[in-house]
Amino acid sequence: MREYKFRKVALGGTFDTLHTGHVALLFTALKHGRKVLVGVTSDEFAQSYKTYKVKPMKIRVLNLKSLIKELGGNEDDVIVDFINDPYGPTIVDPTIDAIVVSLETLPRAIEINNLRRERGLRPLYIIAVPIIKDGFGNKVSSTLIREKTGTKEV
Repeated sequence: MREYKFRKVALGGTFDTLHTGHVALLFTALKHGRKVLVGVTSDEFAQSYKTYKVKPMKIRVLNLKSLIKELGGNEDDVIVDFINDPYGPTIVDPTIDAIVVSLETLPRAIEINNLRRERGLRPLYIIAVPIIKDGFGNKVSSTLIREKTGTKEV
């Protein structure tokens, strides 16, 4: 049986157009956590801060679950749920041990730990994944992919 460093690892995002950055985050979470909790932004929350129309949450979740399966995750060990704020259950769930973030979202993880401390919860171990860049040095992102392909809508 495989040994995991953490009982439960969390990560979150919009997961609109999946790319190598998402793969790195998910692979890292699956590698370190016996259970993985993936928070996917609800349609309403995503549209509150995105300047473009994101794919419907149902499609984003289906694509995400397919990728998780490709990476070796299974439905018994990976929980995919929606979130309506930047924190999801990470600031209230005492069973979460660690959080996987990109270097870009590291400040949010620090904020989450501060909120956990205020609530009397132990801080999460932070696993920061480097930002993935394309061959031109640009950060790989759903926005970059949309710009390069000329995709404006879902």
